[in-house]
Amino acid sequence: MASVEHMISEHDVVTLRSRVGRWSAGSRGTVVQDYGRSKLIEFADEHGATLELVTVRGDQLERCPVLPN
Repeated sequence: MASVEHMISEHDVVTLRSRVGRWSAGSRGTVVQDYGRSKLIEFADEHGATLELVTVRGDQLERCPVLPN
């Protein structure tokens, strides 16, 4: 049985599969721009203030599951 992988798109919350710059694997961010094979990820603090914007290859990202309301 083939699995269906959700395409990562703008506004998705993602985690890094591997280190990218100063961000370790497991760091969580939000996709703010979709460039196709790469995405612009916003890393923010607990108050929502932007810490850094980083362009990341899609294969370095994993989409976080959406929690029901």
